[in-house]
Amino acid sequence: MVFPVREMGCIVQSSKTARDKYSLSLILRIWWSFFWRFALLFTILLLAGGFCLNFLAQHGYDSKYLILLNYAYSTLANAVSSLVVLLFILNRRFGKSAWKLASISQTPSFWNKLFGWFQYYWRFVLFSFALALLLGGTLPFLAQALGRDPVSFLKYSSYVGNISIIPASWLAFSLVLRQQKRKQAFQIISAF
Repeated sequence: MVFPVREMGCIVQSSKTARDKYSLSLILRIWWSFFWRFALLFTILLLAGGFCLNFLAQHGYDSKYLILLNYAYSTLANAVSSLVVLLFILNRRFGKSAWKLASISQTPSFWNKLFGWFQYYWRFVLFSFALALLLGGTLPFLAQALGRDPVSFLKYSSYVGNISIIPASWLAFSLVLRQQKRKQAFQIISAF
């Protein structure tokens, strides 16, 4: 297979396998253009949802229903923000970058883009859940090693869960780009 590669300011053709065609720095650059927008939109949606939940709590709604509403809303906000940002960055060149993320099909429909997003999202949920459990589970052992009370360290588990979305997003994004050709939904192409 032949893929365009940028070397010394000009585009040249390079033959590489499907798994090796993207360098780590190239995937990192495209992922970062996705991730910071996702994190910003997700934070804004969570803050707006928090204001709404506080309003409902002040007007006497039952707290057990508000907790369920909070979980449902945060999951929905995560999914919506990642979908909106992924649709925003598709076929868009950012700044001085010579690369952009594009759909693999020549005329991508909304369903093709939605399929590509779903390939990213289920991996993201799986990795973030696994990393949060792994890192949250090691928190009491870390506290014990530092000579602190392990139960008191559990209050930091929400921070661990929030931070786990960064490597989970990176892993999911890079795996979606490195899929085999028949399953691949997105590719990085030259913007010129």
